[in-house]
Amino acid sequence: MEEIPLYSLVIFPNSEQSELVKSYKQLLKNHIGWFGSANAKAHITVIQFDNEFMLNLYLEQIRAFCKTVIAQNVTLNAWNSFSEKTFFIAPDKISQQYLDNLILNLHQYLGFKAKSVNAHLSIARGLDAEKMKTAYELFQNTKVNLEFNCDAIYLRRFNEVTKQYSDIIEKISFGK
Repeated sequence: MEEIPLYSLVIFPNSEQSELVKSYKQLLKNHIGWFGSANAKAHITVIQFDNEFMLNLYLEQIRAFCKTVIAQNVTLNAWNSFSEKTFFIAPDKISQQYLDNLILNLHQYLGFKAKSVNAHLSIARGLDAEKMKTAYELFQNTKVNLEFNCDAIYLRRFNEVTKQYSDIIEKISFGK
């Protein structure tokens, strides 16, 4: 089985939007059964670290980088998917550019190569063609429009008990 990174840096929508995403996931789960990320809190992944040693090597640089970032309002307003595997909410064009650049710039600042950047908010991972079809049908008439001020990234730790990134360790605000 694939090793799960212990730490994850993410961007969160606001709490109302997180609850809305949770309800989307629940609705989908009621129709197709369990799926990857069914219980995961709404987030956009920025970067992950396998262990505490790796995280500690880069944490000060991450904080320094965040001081240089200008917060921006972002909008996620379209249902989309990666092949038949991942169903997600996609940002509009301007937000996509901002989020992708943020992720790419942080990777480069830390000296990492980013394989490919495509910021998104996952609803379901690990679907098959039939479940993906159901997801699209289920949400085709649901307008989605998540708008929030992207002003921080959050450091989360994987919780072995809940099997989720449920432990928020630090909020790293932009420009501070």
